Amino acid sequence: MLEEKNRERKRLNAKIYESPMKVYTGFRELGREVFADGALPRKQKFLTALAVAVSQNCFD
Repeated sequence: MLEEKNRERKRLNAKIYESPMKVYTGFRELGREVFADGALPRKQKFLTALAVAVSQNCFD
């Protein structure tokens, strides 16, 4: 079931990426900027995001 879900996610991401809209590219760039090293190291930012996701039951 997890493999099927990942396959579907990849398929949908490919469709979004092919779209003439620049939203996907902008969102990807935002993620790179947010998780870049800065005042906090990248690793700490990822661990904080993971902690928030776990505490909010956001496992997908």
